[in-house]
Amino acid sequence: MTRFSRSTRRAHLTARLAIATTLGLAMVIGLGTAQAQQLYRWVDDNGEVHYTDQVPASQADKARARISEEGIHVEEVPRAPTEEEIQQAKALELQKKEEEKRRAEQQAADEKLLRTYRNIDELELARNGKIAAVEAVIQMKRDGVRVETRNLLDLNAQVNALEKAKKPVPVELADQIDTAALQIRKGYAEVVENEYRKQEIRNEFRDIVAHYRKLKRLPEPDVSTEPGESELRLSILVACRGETQCHKYWERANDYVRVNSNVKTEVAGPGLLIGFQQDDREDRSLTLSWTQTAADKPVHLYLDVQCKNRLTASLYCTNPTIPQIRDGFQTAIVRADDPE
Repeated sequence: MTRFSRSTRRAHLTARLAIATTLGLAMVIGLGTAQAQQLYRWVDDNGEVHYTDQVPASQADKARARISEEGIHVEEVPRAPTEEEIQQAKALELQKKEEEKRRAEQQAADEKLLRTYRNIDELELARNGKIAAVEAVIQMKRDGVRVETRNLLDLNAQVNALEKAKKPVPVELADQIDTAALQIRKGYAEVVENEYRKQEIRNEFRDIVAHYRKLKRLPEPDVSTEPGESELRLSILVACRGETQCHKYWERANDYVRVNSNVKTEVAGPGLLIGFQQDDREDRSLTLSWTQTAADKPVHLYLDVQCKNRLTASLYCTNPTIPQIRDGFQTAIVRADDPE
């Protein structure tokens, strides 16, 4: 075992410290040199290109490239997005999520449609069932109008008797007449609304059937056999807008009812006219109403023809002129030479 003197050991320790210090300084110098050699290329707002070892803080949002000693782009840092671009990205992301949600909802609806209906016939049965339910409501409203009409006729008979006896008409009686007339017009307004509902159902199922055909990859139907109307077409219903047009149509409609009435007696009031027909077998009433559900909605003139057989009390109209009266109403009111 070799032994060194104390002075020799001190000399060895000093030498080792010197070597370590030298190595450390070399590493620091090398690191500093590497950092000094790091270079960035960036462009300012004026389009001027800069090469610096650091990007100024004021330019930190600019796009830049880090370049190696060999002049190779080592790293590309894109510019920071503007506030407008950030908002656009958020809007696009929201739109994407909404579209994904709509696609999922549509897929679920399609699967339900295919599960619910096995063929086109079942869809048509469902449509007819919904229309029949609305027609039942319409008939109920018309029955209610029939009751109010009889009430109105009785009230008018009382007024006529009082006037014939030269007696004053009580205020209560006049109010009852106004109320009955208003109820009749409200009833017909609901009838018109339900007629539009029937058309909405037809349109709705037309679109559903078309979509169902695509899902099932069925052949396109014969266009001539498919209902194509998207708007309500009803011969006893006329829509109008504007005071001039509506009053002109109302005058024509009044003339039409009176021409087709063979009884001199009539019931007239604001937005309401009832004319009468009679023959040996039945009594008929022709009721014309003016309805409007809101100021921004069109006015509707509606003609309702109701019959009652004197012997059987049947409400079915048997007189052959009734279909002609119904079919001719719209043609008599709206004319081709009318200004739009």
